[in-house]
Amino acid sequence: MEVASSTFLSKHHPLLSVSSVRINHVRRPRSIITSDSSFNTFEPIKKLVKSTTQTLKNNLKSLKHVEETNKQSLLQTIFKSLDDSICAFMDSPLRPSIDPKHVLSGNFAPVGELPPTACDVAEGSLPTSLDGAYIRNGPNPQFIRKGPYHLFDGDGMLHVVKISKGKVTYCSRFVKTYKYILENKMGYPILPSPFASFNGVAASIARLIITFARVVTGEFNPLKHGLGPANTSVAQFGGNILALAECDLPYAVKLTPDGDIITLGRHDFRSCEPFSTMTAHPKVDWDTGEAFAYRHGVVRPFLTFFRINSDGRKQKDVKIFSMDRFSAIHDFAVTKNYAIFPNTQTVLNPLWILRGRSPLGIDLSKVPRFGIIPRSAEDESEMWWIDAPGLNMLHCVNSWEEEGGERIVIVASNIVSIEQVFENIDLWQLRLEKIVIDVKARTMERYPLSDKVLDLGVVNPAYAMKKNRYVYAAVVGVKAVVGVVKLDLSLTTKEGGNFTVASRLYGPGCGGGEPVFVPREPSNPAAEEDDGYLLTFVYDENADESKFVVMDAKSPSLDIIAAVKLPRRVPTGFHGLFVSGGELETR
Repeated sequence: MEVASSTFLSKHHPLLSVSSVRINHVRRPRSIITSDSSFNTFEPIKKLVKSTTQTLKNNLKSLKHVEETNKQSLLQTIFKSLDDSICAFMDSPLRPSIDPKHVLSGNFAPVGELPPTACDVAEGSLPTSLDGAYIRNGPNPQFIRKGPYHLFDGDGMLHVVKISKGKVTYCSRFVKTYKYILENKMGYPILPSPFASFNGVAASIARLIITFARVVTGEFNPLKHGLGPANTSVAQFGGNILALAECDLPYAVKLTPDGDIITLGRHDFRSCEPFSTMTAHPKVDWDTGEAFAYRHGVVRPFLTFFRINSDGRKQKDVKIFSMDRFSAIHDFAVTKNYAIFPNTQTVLNPLWILRGRSPLGIDLSKVPRFGIIPRSAEDESEMWWIDAPGLNMLHCVNSWEEEGGERIVIVASNIVSIEQVFENIDLWQLRLEKIVIDVKARTMERYPLSDKVLDLGVVNPAYAMKKNRYVYAAVVGVKAVVGVVKLDLSLTTKEGGNFTVASRLYGPGCGGGEPVFVPREPSNPAAEEDDGYLLTFVYDENADESKFVVMDAKSPSLDIIAAVKLPRRVPTGFHGLFVSGGELETR
C-alpha cells in the first residue's frame, strides 16, 4: 500500500512526490525561515506551505477512501467467486422453468436499448385519430445469470411506439431502478430471486448467507432503496406514468417529445408514512381521479389497502388483520363502493428454504376466498370473506355493481392448474370467468366465458368500474399469445358458456401480447363501446421481426388496419397502456 499511496499522492498533487511526502513537508528552508517574524515576511511562501499541508490532508482522506474502495472491490470479487461456486457445485439440476437456456429462448431472449428510431408503416394506414404513445413493459435481463433464472426476474424494459402527425418512432429503454443501476455498476447480477435462487438445500443456505453478508458490508441496501425490477406493468394516474412490479414501489417515467423514455426515480406518492411495496395493478376511478392499491407483508398485517387521491398523494393505510396468512395477491377488483381481494392458494413459508425450495409455493389444502371491504373504509371492521373453492384469480378484467350495489360482478382470469403457477405458463390452464357476488346473501356464482385458454383481458377504459359488454382477451398458446378474441357479456344464455363473437389468430410462428383498447373518439360520450382499436406487438419467428399492429375492435374478424415494421425484435412481455397525445403534451 506504501507504493500505491505514493503513486496516488504524486498523481493528484505534483509537489507531493515520494520524497516530498517523507521529508519536505516537515523541513523548513533554513536560509529563509529563521523565526516567526521572518516567516511572516514571506507571505507567498506561507501560503504555499499552508496550501501544501491542506492538500496533503485532503489526499490522505482520499487515500482512506481508496483503501475502503479497494476493500469493497475485494469483497465484491470474493462474493462473485462464491456466487460462481454455488452455481457450479451446489445447485440442483435446473428445471426448465429456472434454466436460463430454456427460459430465455425464442422471443424471450433479451435485447439491448434502442434510442428513438423512425419506423415505416408496412401494411394499411394508421388512423388519424390514433395520436399518442403505446408503452409496454416486460422482463428483459441486462445480464444472464450463470445459475437459476426465472422469467419474473428480468429487469423492466419499456418498449414505446410514439405516433405523432402520421410519423412513428420506436424506442426501448431499461427502467433505471436501484436494482438495474447497482448490477450495471457491478457488471453482473447480485440480487437474489424468490422464484429461482432457492434451488437445493446447500445452494439455498449459501445464497442466504451471501445475501446477508452483502447487506451487512454495505454492498446494497434493500430496506432503503428496494429491490424491484419494475418489469410488470405501466399505469397512469396522479399526474404520473409509472412502471411497476409488486415487490417494490413504482418508478416514475417520462416520455420526451422525440419519443424517448427516461426514468425519473422511485415514487412514494408523497406519503407521510414510509412504505416499500405496492401492487403492479392499481385501479383508477376515472370519474373521481382516485387510485386504489395495496401491498403485501411477510408479517401481520399480511395485506394493507390504501387510496391515492387525484392529486397523487397517498392516504391512510387500512391494515387487514383478518388476512390470517400471506397470500400472493397479484391483482384485485374495485367497484364504485367496494374493493375485493382474492386470497389464493399461493402462500409463503420461509421454512421451505431449509428444504432447498422457494419460500413461495402452493398450499392445495387451503380453500381460496374473497375479501370484500368498502373502498372508503377507515379500518377493516366492515370487511367480510366468502369462500371461493377452485378460484385462484390472476387478473381482473373489470368489475362493477348491479341492483343498487347489492350485486358485485367481476370478470377475471382463473388459474385452473395453480400447482404449476411458478412453472411453465403453458401449463396454467387460464380461464376467463364471470363472478357474481350477492352482497346481502353473501353468496357467489361463477360462469365460464370461453373454453379457450385466455388471459390478459381488457375493456374500453371508459367503462372501468362500470358495467360493460365487450371484453378483449389474449389466446394463450405454447410460450406465446397466438391470437385475440372478443367476448360479448350480454350473451348470458348462450349454450356451452362460449361468449366469443370475434377472433383473430396471428398465424404459424407468430406470437403477440396483451391487447390494449383505444377508443376512436375518446371524448364522445355517445360512441359505441367497441368503436376503437386494439394495439399490440406481434413477433414473426419465421422472418425474425416484430410489428406494431392496430386492429379494428368492431370488425367480426378484428381486421388488421395497420402494421408498423419495427427496427428490431420486441421480446414477449406483460402489460402496457396507451397515452394520448394530448395527455403527453400536458406533462
